[in-house]
Amino acid sequence: MEKSLVEKIFDSVNKHYDKFLSTATFGLINKWQNELIYNTPNSNVALDIGTGTGEVLKKISLKNKHNTLFGVDLSFNMLKTAKEKINKDNVLFIKADALNLPFKKNSLDSIYFSLVFRHLPRDEIIKHINEVLKSKGTISILDIGKPENQLIYRFILFFVDKIFRPFGRMIFSKEEWDYFVHSIRNSLKFSEIKPLFEKKGFNILYMKKRFFGLVHVVVLQKN
Repeated sequence: MEKSLVEKIFDSVNKHYDKFLSTATFGLINKWQNELIYNTPNSNVALDIGTGTGEVLKKISLKNKHNTLFGVDLSFNMLKTAKEKINKDNVLFIKADALNLPFKKNSLDSIYFSLVFRHLPRDEIIKHINEVLKSKGTISILDIGKPENQLIYRFILFFVDKIFRPFGRMIFSKEEWDYFVHSIRNSLKFSEIKPLFEKKGFNILYMKKRFFGLVHVVVLQKN
């Protein structure tokens, strides 16, 4: 997906995104994000990729899990909203591409993805974060998962693409909504997570299904 479209999508929804996400998850997004943060080990330097409105960083900063926090996003408007939400000296925001992070090798202790990982090319992003992550560093992922059962998977696609689309179109254009539908098609099955990351040199620290298996909460550690 072209970077310009991603920027366009999120630049246009920054004011409504938190409310939309809360509605779409029946208010459970806060519980899942807190679970992700709670099960991530404390460390010094943490990065939230695709930080959006900064909600994950806000929750992390309240729990004092990490000393220095960075949030990167392609959307300037999202970062502006995040900065307004969190105005702390130890929280820094950077407009950057997830596949071209402005960090040195082995410089980060923890990396978070909240509803972002499925949007990215898997092999490329894992390789890149492997470079900037320290030994024994962690990756924490909260994301939509693809059901193992094909019948359920088809029903979800039908629901998102046909039933829920009118609500989504109140905020997003057709092109933008199609982007989200495509990301669901690109999501991982729960059974695919462990072998994918073990092959790349990571161990599972925490791994749970939520919301009837449609949401995954995963914390991994670099060998």
